[in-house]
Amino acid sequence: MVSWDDDILNIAGETEDEDRGQRRTYHRRFRFPREVDDENIAAEYNSGILEIRLPIMTGSPVSGKEIEVQT
Repeated sequence: MVSWDDDILNIAGETEDEDRGQRRTYHRRFRFPREVDDENIAAEYNSGILEIRLPIMTGSPVSGKEIEVQT
């Protein structure tokens, strides 16, 4: 399942290990600092790879800040 709500991309999935009889669920949330054109979001799943395209609105300001990483 893939959904978009209030500038947050939600991705959820489930795998099943038939040999062990176990299920695992995954859920990830990503917040985007720019305004996305939600009418033109596209997702495609091929060969185990999920590709999601989030077109950015032209001229949208960036929110948030960059955090310096110590090395």
